[in-house]
Amino acid sequence: MNKSIITMLIGSAFFLISCGEGDKKVNSSEQTSATQVDNELDKSSTNTSSNLLADTKLLQDAENSLKNLPQFKGKEIKIFQKVYFYEDGRIILSIQDPSKPENIDEYKFQNGKWQEPIPMQISGDGDMDSNVFSLNTIKFETVANINKQTQDKAKDIEGAEPLSSIFYAMNPATGEYRWLTSIQATRGSYTGIYNADGTLKSFEKD
Repeated sequence: MNKSIITMLIGSAFFLISCGEGDKKVNSSEQTSATQVDNELDKSSTNTSSNLLADTKLLQDAENSLKNLPQFKGKEIKIFQKVYFYEDGRIILSIQDPSKPENIDEYKFQNGKWQEPIPMQISGDGDMDSNVFSLNTIKFETVANINKQTQDKAKDIEGAEPLSSIFYAMNPATGEYRWLTSIQATRGSYTGIYNADGTLKSFEKD
C-alpha cells in the first residue's frame, strides 16, 4: 500500500505535494489534529457571515458549483488526499485534472465562489490512483452533521473552544478515508473520527 504525505511550502504560490512512503512522522497517526493542519494553511480572511460548518445549503451549493465548473461538468471529480472545510467560509482541496491525470491543481472556495485553480508540484514515487478519491464518495453537507455531533460533545468538555475546521483525509497507515475534527479545551484536546457517511467512529482525548 502506498503511503502519502503532504509537504506545504508556506508563502509560495503553490504547494509541493508528495506521493509515496514519505516520513511516517508527518502524518501516520489516526489522531491527526484538524487544528494543526489549519495552522499550516492559508488564513486569508473572508467576508462570509455564515458559519460554513453549520450551513447545509452553502455546503451543498459549493459542491454543486464545483461540479458545474466547465472543466468538470459531466466528468468524475477526483480529489487528491484531503479536503478542508473552515468556519470562515473556505473550502480547500486539490483535484486531479480529468484531461491530464498526472496534473494536480488546488481549488479554493472563498467568498461564496470557487477561485481560479493553482498548479501544484508533485513529488515522490507513490501511485497516483492510490492518492485520489472520487468526490462521489462524500457529500459536502455531511460537514454540517459532523459539526453538530462534535459541538454536542463539546458541551460536556471544560473550556471547549468553538470548532473552526473539519477535514476529510486518508489514513496513510490503512489507506482508509475518514472525517476528522479537533476540539481544543482547558484540560487537553479531543479528536473526533467519523465515517464517510458522517456516523461517529470514535471521539477521544488525545
